[in-house]
Amino acid sequence: MEFNQREALRYLRANPKDKDSQNLVDLVYLKLRNEVQARSVLQRHSVTVDDAGVTLDTGVRFTSRDLARHLKGCDSVLLLGATLGSKVDVAIRRLALGSVAEGAAAQAVAAALIESYCDEVQAKVDTGALQQRPRFSPGYGDWDLAEQAKLFPVLNCAKQIGLTLTDGMMMAPSKSVTAIIGLSESVECVWNKCMTCGNVNCPYRSEG
Repeated sequence: MEFNQREALRYLRANPKDKDSQNLVDLVYLKLRNEVQARSVLQRHSVTVDDAGVTLDTGVRFTSRDLARHLKGCDSVLLLGATLGSKVDVAIRRLALGSVAEGAAAQAVAAALIESYCDEVQAKVDTGALQQRPRFSPGYGDWDLAEQAKLFPVLNCAKQIGLTLTDGMMMAPSKSVTAIIGLSESVECVWNKCMTCGNVNCPYRSEG
């Protein structure tokens, strides 16, 4: 998968023109790339959207006004689960033990890699005349992170890609993503999660 150095530097909160930071993330990427065992599961579902939330064709309902606004006008969605695998988590911990700087860079590089991987998975999907809206994940806006517990069984994440959920709603492996992607006939789509996240004070926020 593609390594986006600029995105890694953004997650690291480093100046994208700083040569030392560039060299650091490049070095860490070389140490991580062979540990990546990326896997994904993707499903298409019909949905019903109202002001208070979204209901899948399976009967599962997600309560979130922000999600509903994001999916307004959509009759179908893609559900995505993706992970870089457990070996990446182990490698990040190992790098952090050896160097605080490399540990921080490893977190940033892995975050950039999982986003790049999700983009690649989405790009391979044939949705006909329908366009994909930006990914929207539990924890964005007012969509409660606890609703991961509804999304995981639908995707069958544990069996399909080895992705599990802790009691605290944290994903394991940690460098993983679950998301809903709206499908609609006419929308100017930019795959940038920051466009749909309500946390305007996030240090990793990009204005696209």
